[in-house]
Amino acid sequence: MYKVFVKSAGICILGMLMVACSWKEDPELANQKNPDGIYYPTSNPGTSSNQGSVDSVFTPQEQEPQNIITSNVKLIYINTAPFKFYDYARLNTYQSGLVKLELFKYAQTIGSIRIKAGRMCVLTECSYKWPISKKFFGKVSYGDLFEDILFARDIFGGKGKQVGPGGIAVQRFQQSGEMIYYERKPGHTLFKNMSTGVTIGVDDYNPLSPDNGVQNSLKIPQ
Repeated sequence: MYKVFVKSAGICILGMLMVACSWKEDPELANQKNPDGIYYPTSNPGTSSNQGSVDSVFTPQEQEPQNIITSNVKLIYINTAPFKFYDYARLNTYQSGLVKLELFKYAQTIGSIRIKAGRMCVLTECSYKWPISKKFFGKVSYGDLFEDILFARDIFGGKGKQVGPGGIAVQRFQQSGEMIYYERKPGHTLFKNMSTGVTIGVDDYNPLSPDNGVQNSLKIPQ
C-alpha cells in the first residue's frame, strides 16, 4: 500500500513539473501581471536579448520633438476585448519610422500606442504586431491592420472596395464567416466587425467655435 502511494505521489509531482515547465515556455502566459496575454518579447529567435529587446526598438531619443514628421490631433474610438478608449489622441510620425498615438483622458495623457519595425506597444504592454492584432480584432486580422486603419489605407488588399460620390470609400465583405464594414472619407475612418462588435473609429479633430458648425462625433453603423 505504501509503495502504491509513493508511486502515485511521484506521478503527480512529475505531472506538476511538466505543467510548470510548459507554462514558463509560453511567453504569452508567463507574464502573470498581464491577463490579456500581450507580453514583452525579450529577444528574437537566434539573436541576443539586447538586439531583440523592446528598448532597442523604441527609444526616447527618436521621440524628441525635432524628429517629428507629422503631428495631428484625432478623435479616437477603440472598442476591443483587451482595450477600450474614446477620447482625443495625438498621432505622430517620426523620422525613425515610429508611429505614436498618444492617448488623452480629460485632457491628461494616459499613455500611448506605439508601432515600429514589426513591434507594437499598447500603453505598457509590448509584443510583435501579430499577437496584439489578434487580441484586438480576433481571427479576422493581420499584423498591420490597426496601422492601416489609423492611416485610412485599404485593408485586406482592398477586398469589396467601392468608391462613391465625394470620395467615400467603403469596403463591405465577409471574411472567415464574419462581416466587416470599413468606411473612409476625408476626416473620417471607421472599421467595424459587424459580427463581433470590434470597432475602431478615427476622426479629424476640428476645434469647435460658435460659427463653424462642426461637430466632433463618431458615426458608428448599427
